[in-house]
Amino acid sequence: MQRRTFLRLGAAGLAAAPLRADAKDAKIAAGGTLPDVVHSTTTVTRDPYPWHTNGVAHLPAWDGATSSESVPGSMRMFRGNLTGTYYGSGTVSERPKVLWKFRMSDFATKLRGRPVRWQGTGWTGQALTYGDYVFVGSVGGHVHCFEANTGKLTWVFAGERMFKGSPCIYRNRLYIPCVDDHLRCLDASTGKLLWDWKGWADIDSSPRVVDKRLYIGGEDGDLKCFDPETGALVWKHAFGQGTGDYPGSDGIESSLAIADGVAYFGHLDGNVRAYSLADRRVLWWNHLGVDVDASPLIVGDRLYVGVEEGAPTFHCIDRHRGAGVWARDVPKGIWSSAAVSNGKHVIVGGNDGKLYCFDLATGKDVWTFEIGAPTWASPQVVDGKVMFGAFDESYRIVDAAKGKLIAKVDVGERCYSGAAIEDGKIWVGSASGNFYCIG
Repeated sequence: MQRRTFLRLGAAGLAAAPLRADAKDAKIAAGGTLPDVVHSTTTVTRDPYPWHTNGVAHLPAWDGATSSESVPGSMRMFRGNLTGTYYGSGTVSERPKVLWKFRMSDFATKLRGRPVRWQGTGWTGQALTYGDYVFVGSVGGHVHCFEANTGKLTWVFAGERMFKGSPCIYRNRLYIPCVDDHLRCLDASTGKLLWDWKGWADIDSSPRVVDKRLYIGGEDGDLKCFDPETGALVWKHAFGQGTGDYPGSDGIESSLAIADGVAYFGHLDGNVRAYSLADRRVLWWNHLGVDVDASPLIVGDRLYVGVEEGAPTFHCIDRHRGAGVWARDVPKGIWSSAAVSNGKHVIVGGNDGKLYCFDLATGKDVWTFEIGAPTWASPQVVDGKVMFGAFDESYRIVDAAKGKLIAKVDVGERCYSGAAIEDGKIWVGSASGNFYCIG
């Protein structure tokens, strides 16, 4: 399936409502396997798990941080921190197994009269952890809060379309974008809606909170700044929607990387931009191809980012001047956001079925791992191991220094999503409809 078709399907059709599960399946609440939920084509299910009643997550008091950056033991945002260099903590097992899984409700739509069923988590769809809980959105149209160690569902929130992008956590609130054009703020303890902003286009870009301001892009092409407490739109800067294949995505799907008050992001128009948040002006732009949806990585004075179409390449850019330092061709393009490894290497997945490791300074090959299937997932490096999903049924663990396979876990279907990796455990969803805890 073409990427742009994938991105539009969820918004093209109608959402779903399931038949009730049998009461005997209430054992699912303890982290078992949810029986299939049958959907109609009316609206996203308000009550996707009939055996469940929303409870309260007993979260720790906020630690006073003025940003949504992660700390060891708590994955609070997509790519971990504002530069994209934090991926998790702990010792990752070389003999991993599924500790629990939860079958999430599906989203049924029609495209040109043909039924389509969306399951599990999408791109980017990274889970988060905070306290003893894990949070994740699903393409079924729901946000979930689970007990991290048991898989017991604590609360669930229903949107109007698919939750594909990744949320962030700040001051015990969960901020999450959606294909239904909304940016929502939920109480992370209860799942109750605190505020809701609605635009006119999909929001796949993931929010970042820094210095008590929330920043996010959108398919409307606007870079936006919100007050995270009230949801008030403080300002926006329009960059246009760009042009691409139809049906397709638009504008800014890239999530921001931020350093020294400057935000870096890609756009459908093929440009990567540096934007001063204080001055609200573009410092530079560099035209790399046709579409840049991957989120940039900042390491020191350099920026690393891949291009999907037009000129499928991976780039190293001087982040102060916007000038290219080196570039590598990657056939079929890059949807994956890159990761830094040991301060010397950069690792990124290719739509050509390979995982690449380049020298940070020169772009020279360090190793290439043959996946055998495309990957859009953004690799994460923890404990000397790189972890990622792909367009097959395996979630892989690879030696980050040598590029050799250590282990793989069957997750039932392709995996577009990033993971929350903390204390050696991995929480990740796949298109099987399941959300997994691996350890």
